[in-house]
Amino acid sequence: MSRVIVVDGFSSGKFISKRLAEAGCVLMHVASSNTLDSYYYRGFDYSIYDNVIVNTGFATTLASVEQFKPQFIIAGAETGVRLADELNEHLQLPYRNDIEKSTARRNKYDMIHRITQAQLLAAQQFIADTWQRAETWINDHGRFPVVVKPLESAGADGVFICEDLRACEVAVGKLLGATNKLSIPNHQVLIQEYLAGVEYVVNMVSLNGQQLVTEVVRYQKQRTESGGVLYDIDELIDADSPEYSSLVDYTRAVVRTLGIRNGPSHAEVMFTDDGPKLVEIAARTDGILRPDVSRQTTGLGQIEATVLSITAPELFARLVAGNTDYRLMQHTYNVCLINRAKGRFKQGFFLNELLKLESFFDAVFYVDDGHALSVTQDVFSQPGTVYLVHADPEVIAADYLRIRALELQGVYSMA
Repeated sequence: MSRVIVVDGFSSGKFISKRLAEAGCVLMHVASSNTLDSYYYRGFDYSIYDNVIVNTGFATTLASVEQFKPQFIIAGAETGVRLADELNEHLQLPYRNDIEKSTARRNKYDMIHRITQAQLLAAQQFIADTWQRAETWINDHGRFPVVVKPLESAGADGVFICEDLRACEVAVGKLLGATNKLSIPNHQVLIQEYLAGVEYVVNMVSLNGQQLVTEVVRYQKQRTESGGVLYDIDELIDADSPEYSSLVDYTRAVVRTLGIRNGPSHAEVMFTDDGPKLVEIAARTDGILRPDVSRQTTGLGQIEATVLSITAPELFARLVAGNTDYRLMQHTYNVCLINRAKGRFKQGFFLNELLKLESFFDAVFYVDDGHALSVTQDVFSQPGTVYLVHADPEVIAADYLRIRALELQGVYSMA
């Protein structure tokens, strides 16, 4: 019976915790901070943990952790990655990652710097703590658009694609001095070359430095009027897709370079004319994943693979040694809802319409019925996600268009 600590078991991490509990593990939850956004606690199940604490200081947290005597410490969400690294290193647990590269797994400037030192392709970049310094680099760079974003963030929070110098100045002004959704103050901003191409996600799980590929996903995104980024569609692709091997080989090199030896990794990679280039990578599971969808589409998925790496390492090792790519049993879209006007959320009619869709599998709403709806600006302001699964990709594509048409009619937003 393994004893496992989950740091910030939110987002898709709550499904890891649930599966670990079902597998007989004894669990402790550590919240990395007492200032976490309430968004993270949605759907959080206290009952599966034997102990629940909040980190208010490393020494106090460490004492509680040592008393629990864990065999594994994992991060359930992006906010927990750094604390999980620190606790793992202090206890010298085998299932841990290279502490010397911990900062590079969170700080996006250090991340890109590390991989370019390893001769991997990546975007040109600069960090600035004033608009004047940012302006100088942008002028020297001489090309638009450019990307402006926080050094540490998640879910497209604070990411702006800027088409001119004025848009850059506005974006930098919004970010500097603000606190992002990870409760981290933006003392500096990251400015990067805009990578043209098609964006993908490559999800893996590592054990003792060996990676198992669980998903490769094609992203479709939209932009807000201010240049912000909205997630639109996540489309799982088959291992036979022509870009698959290049994306996987590149991401394996990134994972090794950044010292991810154990546990999940979630990489966003742009497939450019020059080849794959990293957008960013996180040492945790993909937040939009649902294990039921994975069972219908690949039979495994990153959440279940993470659990296997802890509870059944011999089986996991056999899967890695088999060197067999996943195969799509069915196609899927994860459709991120995009609300265009303020109002109040009304679930009933919208859900009834979703149930009529041939490919409808599940819907997860992040807003309670009757509660205020804001205009979607990022992952944190999405009303929810709709999961479509079907053997025929054309059915899924048609159902996706129907969802967007319903949104334009305002079916889930009342004034």
